[in-house]
Amino acid sequence: MSTYSTPDDDHSARREPMSLTGHVVVDDHHQKIGTVSDVIYDDRGDARWAVVDPGPLRSEKFVPVDGSYVTEGGEVVIPYGKEQVKHAPKAGRDHVLDSRTASELEQHYEMS
Repeated sequence: MSTYSTPDDDHSARREPMSLTGHVVVDDHHQKIGTVSDVIYDDRGDARWAVVDPGPLRSEKFVPVDGSYVTEGGEVVIPYGKEQVKHAPKAGRDHVLDSRTASELEQHYEMS
């Protein structure tokens, strides 16, 4: 997903991508999951994964960016529940996503 919008935006008008880093992440029931600490891009430069920091004493998690949107208030709403993210594979300190972890994440998030 190369642009981020609110559900009410006119999708025919393309906007510049905004930075997700620092935005609060919530699930589709608006339960806070954490804050975006980093974004992983694909070879085309499109955002693919957000690294979400759930807070002190918890491990950062990779969350797919596909299907997410940013509200007018600046929250990133993801189509995955808080518990699903909580049980996702951990993001390493370097935030490097190797092929094994990417495969595990795709299975965990039931991506096709």
